[in-house]
Amino acid sequence: MPTQRNRSEGWQHAKRTGHANEALLAEWTQQNPSVQQRLLQAAHKPHCTIQSIEYGGLCETDVDSVLGGKTKSKTDMWLELSDGTRLNVSIKKDTGGQVFLIGIDRFIQGFEAQYHQVIDSSVKRALSLYFGSAEDTLEIINRFGNPVTKALELRKHRLVGNTLREYNSQLYGELLQWFNTHIAHLFDFCFAKGLALHSQDWAHLVWYKNMVGENAFDTLIYLPDMSARISPTAEYGTKNGGSTIQLPFGFVQWHSPRKIIPGSMQFHHNYFRLLELLR
Repeated sequence: MPTQRNRSEGWQHAKRTGHANEALLAEWTQQNPSVQQRLLQAAHKPHCTIQSIEYGGLCETDVDSVLGGKTKSKTDMWLELSDGTRLNVSIKKDTGGQVFLIGIDRFIQGFEAQYHQVIDSSVKRALSLYFGSAEDTLEIINRFGNPVTKALELRKHRLVGNTLREYNSQLYGELLQWFNTHIAHLFDFCFAKGLALHSQDWAHLVWYKNMVGENAFDTLIYLPDMSARISPTAEYGTKNGGSTIQLPFGFVQWHSPRKIIPGSMQFHHNYFRLLELLR
């Protein structure tokens, strides 16, 4: 019978196997010139050679953040190239899962700083209600919430889409419109940059490759190419009154791993949706 893990144990297991996967991929790349050439071709650097390979592993270090202080880089493997540049690779060993977890206020501040934009106050209001950081969240749930979803909303201290629409249909529409207008930046934020300040810390390639278990895939995605393919097709999910926003590369949901209120924005990636965009 397979071992059952609680959420904390599952996260630790995923982290350990993720680092093991990075180490195996780095070694495999080091030993195989054909693999190196695939990476270079995917990044439009076919005339370069790879001089050295490093990976994050358990000793990964933090990098400078656009908000000051330090943050985690999206990069798992660094390839030093013969032209003096560096090719940064983000490694995914699963077809789905968390790609970015960030608090609501930190998301707003980080997005504005990373892309030199100001998010409209109405969108900030909608984000604060949908993900539950607004002070009047519970009051609105009690007034406008549907009996079917109210218990979930009260427990998570957030509005689902249907309640947001019932409370203010304009905010409901503006939130979705903002996601669609900025969908390429959101993809870039989740997969390439995060809160990392310096371009040398941004990921250039995503490599879907698992060498420690399941998932027989081996797909390279050059992130700038994919950003140009991302379509504005974000929509509210159909479950639990619209508790997620479905994205062309995955979805975003409310999440609080330590049951802290307010929760955070948890972006998920979806390998099969990305494959559809590549076709």
